[in-house]
Amino acid sequence: MGFFYVDRIHEYEPGRFIRGIKNVTRNEPFFYWLPDGRRVLSPTVISEAAAQLASWLKMVGADFKKRPVLLADELTVYTGVAEPGDQIEMLVEIIDQDEDVVVTRSRACVRGKPVQISTCGRGYLLPMQDFDDPENPRRMFNRLYRPDLKDVKASVDLSEARGLKAIAGASTFESLRLVDGIVRHEPGRQVISYKNCASSEAYFRDHFPRKPVVPGVLMLSVVGETCQYLVKDEIDAPVRGRALIPTWVRNVRLRKFVEPGDQFVVKVDVKSGDATRHNSDLVVQAVATANGQRVMQAELGYRTMFATDIAHGHEWVAPAPPVEVAGEVNL
Repeated sequence: MGFFYVDRIHEYEPGRFIRGIKNVTRNEPFFYWLPDGRRVLSPTVISEAAAQLASWLKMVGADFKKRPVLLADELTVYTGVAEPGDQIEMLVEIIDQDEDVVVTRSRACVRGKPVQISTCGRGYLLPMQDFDDPENPRRMFNRLYRPDLKDVKASVDLSEARGLKAIAGASTFESLRLVDGIVRHEPGRQVISYKNCASSEAYFRDHFPRKPVVPGVLMLSVVGETCQYLVKDEIDAPVRGRALIPTWVRNVRLRKFVEPGDQFVVKVDVKSGDATRHNSDLVVQAVATANGQRVMQAELGYRTMFATDIAHGHEWVAPAPPVEVAGEVNL
């Protein structure tokens, strides 16, 4: 996938318009720092996403026999920024075209507010076979085009979710980077988080080339990062006073694929244990959804440990696994 910035296409009409989204996630490239400490996506990447969406509109209209190559951009106005955790909604319209040139305008919005407006972009139409086997973009378009998900809502309201700030100079131990935002934060009790899945993320190249899906182990990693917020008193605190050390995981169930363009929502609840006590054993129940449907569930065991103990090299001994884990496993 690599250099693809359109994650999903919801609606299109050949020769007229196309609508799609680009998810912004913390672990992709092309960010820079604002003076106020915020980490935002380069506006040129937003322009590239809109240009790629325009390309899809023209390619599908030409039955993948031609593809546009950018000739000129008359004017693009930046009216806002996109941060990790945001979802960029894009609309591209064709305002003129002939056999060789297509002219488009576009608008990109975050949470309903424009962040970028392009008034006139020109593309030169060239034979598709000069760039790729026409069947490859056709297959990819069929994967991106998901009109069935146009009006599907997430399992929780993400409109007031808090995108996580990147912390300059944070140690590797503190640099959680899979979780993009927090919807609910009740230390010691419950955390609801989400991760945007973007086509530009490296793991999609190999998992799998013809059907990119999020690896199950990465989904479990998102769950693990979410659990760490159970022992953070403040979401954006640069240092945790306590850490959760994994001790076991059981009853993992993977129910559906998670694909580029999805928002992976994780809800974790503490079933037993005290997250405020040192060396307390916690049992956590996790449920993950995408597009309003359950895609994963798991039960996890942790032991609380103070960061000062870790820094001073105090020995930690994992507890015995639950009785159910120690016995035979029936496949």
